[in-house]
Amino acid sequence: MKKSIVLIFAALMMAVLLAACGGPSVCPTAELVAPILAAPSNGAVVTELSPSLTWAYPANCVPEGYRIDLAVTPDFSDTSLSGGTGDSSTTWGPGEPLRDCTEYYWRVAPINGTTLGPFSAPWSFKVDAAGTCSPPVPPSSIGGMVWHDLCAIPYASGSPLEPGCVNIEGVDGGPVPAANGILEPGEPGFEGVQVDLGAGACPSTGLATAFTGPDGLYSFPEVAPGDYCVSVDALNAVNSAILIPGGWSYPIRDVEPVTAEVSLGAGESASDVNFGWDFQFLPAPPPIEDTPTPVATATVAGAEILGFMWNDVCHFSAGPNNSIVLGQGCVGNPTGVWGANGVFDSGEPVFTGVTFRLAAGSCANPPYASAATNVAGYFGFVNVPPGNYCLIMNALESGNASRLIPGGSTTHTETAGQILIPFTIDPGDTEFNVSIGWEFQHLG
Repeated sequence: MKKSIVLIFAALMMAVLLAACGGPSVCPTAELVAPILAAPSNGAVVTELSPSLTWAYPANCVPEGYRIDLAVTPDFSDTSLSGGTGDSSTTWGPGEPLRDCTEYYWRVAPINGTTLGPFSAPWSFKVDAAGTCSPPVPPSSIGGMVWHDLCAIPYASGSPLEPGCVNIEGVDGGPVPAANGILEPGEPGFEGVQVDLGAGACPSTGLATAFTGPDGLYSFPEVAPGDYCVSVDALNAVNSAILIPGGWSYPIRDVEPVTAEVSLGAGESASDVNFGWDFQFLPAPPPIEDTPTPVATATVAGAEILGFMWNDVCHFSAGPNNSIVLGQGCVGNPTGVWGANGVFDSGEPVFTGVTFRLAAGSCANPPYASAATNVAGYFGFVNVPPGNYCLIMNALESGNASRLIPGGSTTHTETAGQILIPFTIDPGDTEFNVSIGWEFQHLG
């Protein structure tokens, strides 16, 4: 509050000085800034039905006018009470008397022509003209926890599920172990995660931001009754350093960002708006005989396994007497063995949604993690601890077959429809890159 008073006083003093010097110039539209609200103060009770709203403009220029939003809900969805100054004056009053015993929300934005600048932070006040309104209702609140949903994925075929795990449907329709989405005793919280609050139905942000404490708890302590959207974006700059790699297990599995809708009545509190996060490689499962077990911690990052898959194209055409004429991207003898060149050439398309799997130890071990190529053709496994691994792409499994068959790899040998790539991640390795070319049969 003291800081706001200082800023308002400084802005008002600047306006006085500029007036003494002949008045300020009109601000360029691109340089419009948010006004600073002055009165009624935030949360104040006013005793008149037609109060004056005042603010200050913190710049050495002025806009052509101001837009004033006035509403009975914090999302300003009803603009019937809103208006404008039509000039650079910083005082405005509603066009009709307000309702007694009613809370109002207001904000101000500069405007040049028809272009709005940024709005001020929203404030509220309550009208109590006769002093007979009921005592104020305690503020509503929203809070919860962002927690580590623990599930150690088993690395051996037939291994029983670890505590905290359930089987979910994988990309190929088969069962995949994952965290169960239940906040259980002993599961820790994440510190420093950014949680966003928006007005109305999801998706919505921009109303407020909170950060989790050491115990993973966050809180929006004073919110008005209404509908809200609480969300966590694991991919923003703050959260990605804490959460990636992994995925949401609660309240919605594997969506981004994860959201929860909350409806609050007067004085109500929602203290269990929780979000569960399942790390991709944490916690590590118990050791299995003859199978190296990746071990990772939240503070020691492992290597990255990165890959790329593209459609390797040989452009050929028909020549005289049904002969084959090889063109761009082709190698071999047109009268014998020929095909795509195994090189990613400019303009060649990529594959989206092809599933790769990662096994610990030898290629005979069952995979414990999977990743699919994105719209750019890339896939990856991150935070992989040192050890022996096998990268597997089964062209015949459900999902892959519809994308790849009939065809074959131009860069890797296939065994029973599978590409198997054994490799070792040594301590200090940062990435393992692999590029796989795939040529469709009879297409060029």
